[in-house]
Amino acid sequence: MPTAQPLRTGDPHRLGEYELAGRLGEGGQGAVFLGSRSGERHSGERYAVKLLHGPVGDEQGAFLREVELAKHVARFCTAQVVDAGFDEGRPYIVSEYVDGPSLHREVSLTGPRHGGALERLAVGTATALAAIHRAGIVHRDFKPQNVLLGPDGPRVIDFGLARALDAAATVTNRGVGTPAYMAPEQITASAVTGAADVFSWGATMCFAANASAPFGQDSVAPVLHRILTAPPELGRLDGRLRVLVAACLDKDVRNRPSSRELLFALLGEADSPDQGYDDVPLVPGQRPPVPLAEPEVTGAAGAYHLRSRTGGGPELPTTAQGPPDGLRTRAGTGAPDRQGRGRGAGWVQAVVAVCAALLVTAVVLTVIVPALNGHRSGQASVLPAAPPSPAGAARASSRPGGKPAERERVPTVAPAVEPTGEPTVGRPVTTVAVPPLTGLDRAGAVKALKQAGLTVGAVTRTDSVKEIGRVLGSRPAAGTVVGRGGAVALEVSAGVPVPSVAGRQRRAAEAALTAAGLTAGTVTRSCSDQPDGQVLATRPEAGARVPGGAPVALTVARQGVEVPSVVGEGRADGRAELVAAGFTVRARTQVVDDDAKADTVLGQSLAPGTCAASGDVVVITVGVSGQQGGPGPEEPTQSPTGPVVDPSTGL
Repeated sequence: MPTAQPLRTGDPHRLGEYELAGRLGEGGQGAVFLGSRSGERHSGERYAVKLLHGPVGDEQGAFLREVELAKHVARFCTAQVVDAGFDEGRPYIVSEYVDGPSLHREVSLTGPRHGGALERLAVGTATALAAIHRAGIVHRDFKPQNVLLGPDGPRVIDFGLARALDAAATVTNRGVGTPAYMAPEQITASAVTGAADVFSWGATMCFAANASAPFGQDSVAPVLHRILTAPPELGRLDGRLRVLVAACLDKDVRNRPSSRELLFALLGEADSPDQGYDDVPLVPGQRPPVPLAEPEVTGAAGAYHLRSRTGGGPELPTTAQGPPDGLRTRAGTGAPDRQGRGRGAGWVQAVVAVCAALLVTAVVLTVIVPALNGHRSGQASVLPAAPPSPAGAARASSRPGGKPAERERVPTVAPAVEPTGEPTVGRPVTTVAVPPLTGLDRAGAVKALKQAGLTVGAVTRTDSVKEIGRVLGSRPAAGTVVGRGGAVALEVSAGVPVPSVAGRQRRAAEAALTAAGLTAGTVTRSCSDQPDGQVLATRPEAGARVPGGAPVALTVARQGVEVPSVVGEGRADGRAELVAAGFTVRARTQVVDDDAKADTVLGQSLAPGTCAASGDVVVITVGVSGQQGGPGPEEPTQSPTGPVVDPSTGL
């Protein structure tokens, strides 16, 4: 979470026993404050206190019951719910304070996640979702803003608010959920279960990997339409995580994995329900020793049954075929899943699954791989006829002579495999997705393209307030699937050209700089024969390119002639310099004890560097020795039009 900001006018200073020290943020649901409790027992503890915008009406009891469920959510990977209450009818919920930015803010500032960082995020958030569902809660607003990146890993927040949000939405006419991450059933007002959270989890992983939601994040109506009708843009997701996320984003709720199945698949759990994406472990390691519970309909307390490894209760099958819903035990019945099949069928299903896997492997090795090799070499692959089955061999051995009859070897031609754009066994990936490049500098974009197996195409420089060299976009756009090795054209910022403002008055020049996306910098006055306030020059010069918002210094005219400095010069030299500048000179004498200062200019009436009109009088003070004597205190010596003779000296 970001650093707390001061409380605003109208913000409460206390909610229940929690004293509020500042604001942590505000969203569509409510405002979040940084709170603390007094007393030695709670000394130094900080809390995030969320006050919803609207009241819950008659749903106060339901809200408090849901908060009690939220308190029992396992604390790993979530911000623990501590307390709740009401302030003038508006509910607030108190949870553990997590000192870290949201996933949305972190990705927006530092870019998408990939590799191990993305996998750790996926496992951590899926674990949190499984724990939330196990407590009987539907999150209903799982999104990047509700995943905080704490110092000890990702934490999911804002669960346990479904009842309050439903009631508050009715009273305040606010929607529940964030459009870009809503499941289709939330849009169509169908029954919302934990499967909606799984859909939102998939959308959140897309954002983490691509810095954009899978159905876009522009105006609400197009986003909702794409969620209901269009396939998701998975972008840079690859491998089995891509397949998992695609399954989570299925528009049919029955085809999505449950949170438990999702977590097992991410961990490569062999005992996880088989959905076709857990054959290769995503994160190698030991199997989770403690089984998780799985809701039949998340949100109903008590609708959970733990797997039993020691007997005495229902057990989910180790492998299964079909939609995730068929994998769940019936709430409150203890009956086995899958049309009444009991625990004893588990080993049979395991054997069947192993045999099926071996059969698939055999087909791949004996049919598909040679077929692909033959297709690449331009020749048909000829496969030997399959050996006789054991039953056929037995029948042959019973014939006279005990020798099996020789089977006719018929060459089998493997069919050509047409490229599909999807990775297949024995064939390298030929297509890749264009990575997100917007916001990167040119070097970073080149590196990202190289890592994706692409090259840099034409680079177009465009006027922009963005930093010079920052990528503004790409062609094809991010997420577009293209051939490996293809070129991607870049559009980069060329900065903003400094407009020509010389000859304009200062205010008009500053307005022109602002209109160009720049700011007026320091202003320096310079004596000139131009009118007061007129711009003489800029730094940087006109036409130079600078980033948007850069300051441009102005040199502004001050009408008049700059007075030169003549102090320390000889009397004749000082007088000559002032006359050359266009001034009338008068001299005054001052007796000095130091003969070295005699006949030297000790001071001048107009300060050096100031601007004065041509012909103005400048009085200089000249030193004389005590024995010399001299002229009166002020005597004209010279003017711009000709010499004025000093009678005392003859000069």
